[in-house]
Amino acid sequence: MTSSRTNDETKSQQQIVALRAQIETLEMNQAFQEESLEAMERTVAKQHLEIQNLEHKMMLLSDYLKMLKQDIGHGGIKRPEEEVPPPHY
Repeated sequence: MTSSRTNDETKSQQQIVALRAQIETLEMNQAFQEESLEAMERTVAKQHLEIQNLEHKMMLLSDYLKMLKQDIGHGGIKRPEEEVPPPHY
């Protein structure tokens, strides 16, 4: 009878050790996933700022090109066919 009880206690202890190992593994995986998620969030935030900056630059360029097109009609910039060839021709 004591042998049976000892075997049961040993099995219970082994199960407890196995469960602790599983819990530790899960905790390590969770910590790794949290680190990965935070790194991805930082990357996405950085990319968002870069995209906003590029959109702003694109808007400035677009406005500049519109202004150049308007100047073509007012004599500011001539069309290529209206340009006088450079003196070395």
